[in-house]
Amino acid sequence: MRSKRRYEIWTGVKGDNKHGGIYLYKYEADENKLLLVRQEVQLRGFTHIAMSSDKNTLLVTGKTDADQDVLQSYRIADQNGSLIFMNETVLHTAGDVCHLSISPDEKIIAVTDFADGAVHFYEMDKEGKIGAFIQRLEFKGSSISYRQNRAHPHSAFFTADSKYCYVADFGSDKVWILEHKNNEKTFDITGSWSAPAGSGPRHIAFHEKNGYTYTIMEMSAQIAAWKATKRAETEELQIINIANHELPGNFGEVGEDGLPQHYMAAGDIAISKTGEFIAASVRGHYEIVILRVLPDGRMELASRLPVRGAVRTIRFNKEGDILFTLGERMGHSTGIMEIFKRKEDDPDLFKSVNQIDIPDAFVCSIKELA
Repeated sequence: MRSKRRYEIWTGVKGDNKHGGIYLYKYEADENKLLLVRQEVQLRGFTHIAMSSDKNTLLVTGKTDADQDVLQSYRIADQNGSLIFMNETVLHTAGDVCHLSISPDEKIIAVTDFADGAVHFYEMDKEGKIGAFIQRLEFKGSSISYRQNRAHPHSAFFTADSKYCYVADFGSDKVWILEHKNNEKTFDITGSWSAPAGSGPRHIAFHEKNGYTYTIMEMSAQIAAWKATKRAETEELQIINIANHELPGNFGEVGEDGLPQHYMAAGDIAISKTGEFIAASVRGHYEIVILRVLPDGRMELASRLPVRGAVRTIRFNKEGDILFTLGERMGHSTGIMEIFKRKEDDPDLFKSVNQIDIPDAFVCSIKELA
C-alpha cells in the first residue's frame, strides 16, 4: 500500500520586515488539502530561496536594515518542518539578486545579480552553513533590445556532476558555460551558446536522460534545446515558440521598465523526472505550456493550461504527476500557488485541482515527505 503523499512548500514572499520572508505551506496530495502552516522567517527584499539536494538546508536572500543584500542559511527540522538558523553573510552584490542555487554536491552556492552583471560564488560546508566567498565572475556583452544594453545574468544552474555551471544571460543573449578551474573552486568561462537576438535567456533545465539543455527566453517566449560538446562547442537541436498568438500579450504593466504592451514575459521551465514532459510558463499570457519530449530530444506542443497567476516558479514532484506553479505579483495577479494533477484521459494532460492566494509570492522549493 502506497504511503500518503505529503509535500512541504517553502515559499519566498517579497515585502517589508513584517510581511516579507519565508512561509511554509503543506499539501496533502491524496486528500487534496493545501494550507498555510506559518510564516517561518521575517525578511524584507527579494526573497529568493534554494534547497539543497538532501532537502535539509534552505538558503534565502533578502535585505538588511542597512539595505544591504544578505544571504542566510537554515536547517529544516524533520520533526515539525521548522527552520533552524545556521548563519548569514552580507553579499557584495548590486541590490538586484535574481536567482540563487546550490551545487548538487552541496559545496558551492551561486548568487546571480541582474544589475551587477555577475554571479557571486560562495562555499557551503557539510552542515549547510555559508562559507567563504570564492569568486565574482562578471560577464560582458549586449544585444538588440533596449533592455539588453549590457550583460544581465538572470540565473545560474549547476550540472548534475557539479563540474559546470550554466549562466543564462538575458542581456547578451548567451548561456555561458563555466567550468571548475584546475579542480579548484573558482570557475572559468569555457564556452557559450548564442540565443536568437533579442530573445533574453532566463532559466535553464537539464534533461537527465538525453543530455540536452532546455533554455527558456523571456522576451520571445521561445525554448531552445541544445547541448555542449567535448570541444567546448555547442550543438543546437531545436528552437520552438510557445507564445499563444490568440491571446493578448499582457494584462497590465510589467514592473517599472515601461515594457511594451505585448511583452510576453516567459517565466520558468521544468522537466519531469521521467523526462517525458516539459512545463514552461508565459506570464503575460497567464499560461503554462506542456511540451512532450520526443525520443530524439525535440519538443512538441502537448497542451496549454490557463493559470490564475503570472507563474514565476514551476516544480514537478518526483513521479511527474503533480505540477506546482507559483505566480508572482504582476499584471492582475497578486500572487498565488496553483496545483495541477496529471489526468491520463484529459487532452490537456494536467488539471487544476487546488489553489491558495499568496500575496507577493516570489519563488518556492518543494520537499517531499516520507
